[in-house]
Amino acid sequence: MTKTNTAPDAPADTRLMGIIHEALRRDLRRTRAALTETPAPDRHQREALAGHLGWMMQFLHAHHRTEDEGLYPMVRARDPHAAVLLDQMHDQHTAIAPAIAAVNSALRTTSSLTTGTTISASSSVRRSTGSKTSCCPICAARRTRSCPSSPLRSPTASCAAGTTTPTSDPSRCASSDAKATGSSMDSPPGTAASSSTWSRPVPRFVLLYGFACSYRRQRAECWGTTTTARRDVQKEGYIEAVVDAVPEAVWDIVRDPTRVGEWSHECVGADWLGGATSAAPGARFRGSNRSGLFRWGRVCEVTKVGHWELVWRTVPTRFYPDSSEWRIALQPVEGGTRIEQTFRVLKAPRFLEPIYATLVPNHRDRTEALTTDLRRLGALAARATTTIAAGPT
Repeated sequence: MTKTNTAPDAPADTRLMGIIHEALRRDLRRTRAALTETPAPDRHQREALAGHLGWMMQFLHAHHRTEDEGLYPMVRARDPHAAVLLDQMHDQHTAIAPAIAAVNSALRTTSSLTTGTTISASSSVRRSTGSKTSCCPICAARRTRSCPSSPLRSPTASCAAGTTTPTSDPSRCASSDAKATGSSMDSPPGTAASSSTWSRPVPRFVLLYGFACSYRRQRAECWGTTTTARRDVQKEGYIEAVVDAVPEAVWDIVRDPTRVGEWSHECVGADWLGGATSAAPGARFRGSNRSGLFRWGRVCEVTKVGHWELVWRTVPTRFYPDSSEWRIALQPVEGGTRIEQTFRVLKAPRFLEPIYATLVPNHRDRTEALTTDLRRLGALAARATTTIAAGPT
């Protein structure tokens, strides 16, 4: 787990800020989609959307005010050379203010969110927040040494730490953080902005589990998704990705399980067991895994090594009585390689399934995270090919 550096002279850690902005943009996109779909949302859903949209505007206004009145003056005093950049960020806040006001006005004056005024205004907010957080110098400035590591806390950060601000409702605040984590309750965990890479264990546990029921209820009211939490894990899957790397380069990585930590979102490393040094039927290795708060290791056994094909299974034990089979196969295609990955559960006691689904929610649907793994694997192989082609420097 990466720990946030809170030393006075350390660069600011802006990952949380990026996650929160992405959550805001995502829900603004959802709002527009819900208001323009056919059939139109019913009264109950419109009221839920109005409440959530109003809260987002309140949150965004409070966040901007905190920066304009607290953070930016501190940075300006510490580094006068940052004045031009700070003025640009302040101007962005000023530019988005009319759109926020227009949304709030529409929410006050109409009971129906299907009006063009609300849709247009919320789209303006979404575009403005998108332009802000996609501007590299903005986030880069907050990572430089001209920016204090933790001079202020946004309403969401304060909420996660157990405090509140006058402009924030704690339950809504925590719900927004839960949405932004991209974990058990919404976005797939394979996303790079997952909070599992930075959040402290206790706040993360509270956000993911303490507010899960409330969040799922609010999500269902706004977006019409189910409120029933899945209590099962994905038992089989097929994933593929075409990568810009030759099969030989990809195979060099795949056939060495000790390199899995370089491209897997969950398996952080592996070591050969019993004197094995390469993949062959019967060879065993121990993989070390991490998902959120949980860490575990599994002994795996290679069952097949073919032409650009590797198959292995997790070995059942008294403590881990389940077993799954994994397969990776490569096919050359024009301009690169098609990587195919399949998995299937071979053995799993029924009583363990809801436990695994709760403790490791990423396993409820693994498709997107595993697809990202394959793309990461391809990029790693492509870099290796480029390095070899370039030769020694």
